[in-house]
Order: sequence, then C-alpha cells, then structure tokens
Amino acid sequence: MRDLPTAEQIRESVTDCNTWHRRFFRCWIDGSYLGEAHYKSNRIDARKYYHNDSVLRACAINWFCDFIAHEESCSVRTVQRHMVDTVPRDVLEALNVELIEDIRDLVRDDMEGVA
Repeated sequence: MRDLPTAEQIRESVTDCNTWHRRFFRCWIDGSYLGEAHYKSNRIDARKYYHNDSVLRACAINWFCDFIAHEESCSVRTVQRHMVDTVPRDVLEALNVELIEDIRDLVRDDMEGVA
C-alpha cells in the first residue's frame, strides 16, 4: 500500500505548518518540484483568486492531491478517495483553510503591499 497520509497526520498538519505534508506542499506550490513554469502558473492563480475563498479552496484541494499523488506515484483519484474515506470531514475542511493560507502566502506581499 502507498504511504498516503493518515487521518492523524492530516489532523497534525492542521495545527502545525511544519509537518512534512504542509512543508513540502509549500515547496510544491513554489515550484521547487516542477520548476519555474509551475511556480508562475500557481502565482497567477493565487493572485487572480486571492480574495475568492471558494476558488482558492478548489485550488488547495486539487494542488494538495496533485502533490500527494506525485509523491506517492499514484493517481489523483486514489488520493482523493483515500482522503475522503479516512479523514473526517471537519479535519479536511480545517486543512483546506490552512492550505488556502499557504497559497495566499505565495503572493501575500504583492497583494497586500507589504514591503
């Protein structure tokens, strides 16, 4: 069986941004895995939808599942099924909130004019 995240690992990732899954998800979205084109594409989407929670939620879910599928050499669908089947819905929703903030952090300085 693949080493897909357990419910406890996901629960921990909600409260600790330094867990393996959260830390490497940020590497995924910043282009460290797939390069500059991936980074630029993610930045475009993050900037475009910065103030739209529902679209960023969809991005967070899709990008996190893409990241886990890439890491575990499985299909995105396998990751999606696993997450829904093993992680309580409230934990998944709490994770989504944190992943959205990770995405926003990618462009926060640009969007909020912070030097």
